[in-house]
Amino acid sequence: MAECTTNDCEDDAKLFLCGYHINALQAWLDKCAQILPELDVTIARLDNVRQPNNEGGNGTKSAGSSAPANLDALQLKINLASLTETAEHYAKDQFAAGIAWTVQDWYTKAELLISGPEEDSPNPWAIANAREKLADHFPESMTPRECAKWLRENSGIKINAGKINDWHRRGKVRKHPGSTPKRPLYSPKEVLTVHLTRQHE
Repeated sequence: MAECTTNDCEDDAKLFLCGYHINALQAWLDKCAQILPELDVTIARLDNVRQPNNEGGNGTKSAGSSAPANLDALQLKINLASLTETAEHYAKDQFAAGIAWTVQDWYTKAELLISGPEEDSPNPWAIANAREKLADHFPESMTPRECAKWLRENSGIKINAGKINDWHRRGKVRKHPGSTPKRPLYSPKEVLTVHLTRQHE
């Protein structure tokens, strides 16, 4: 039995993804199917999320292109419509981890085009209480897997390594300066803050 090919996941896997990440991928695929009809409204520019003078960025920095039809949304709809297989089918592909990342990326961009830029609404009380509880106990840096385990054991919060890596890709958490390409490191304190922030948005 091999290991899951998802970055920093060492769980056993019969395919190229472990059971947890197959289920996670299927959840993303289901969300992609549900969001498709909403993209039609954005493609036809019947929504009002795009701010004046915003430039198109394929859904990464604005709510779409400035063409008569939202070409960014159209391309994303084509991409999402191509996802016709189940997560278990994709898990048989040696590039399954990359496929899973791409699916999440497409969905995130589509959601941004439909809803407009995300605005964080942190709950300062929850963050302050958690920090006070663990004050002076935070390690400076850990790998995603170590960080997830430490937070689970010390705060009862369940975060997996894949979620921490996803937050990094989305710009929510920064790598610690001591990171290397083969050993990414993150601050458990920062990971906890992001978790609590997103829980109370």
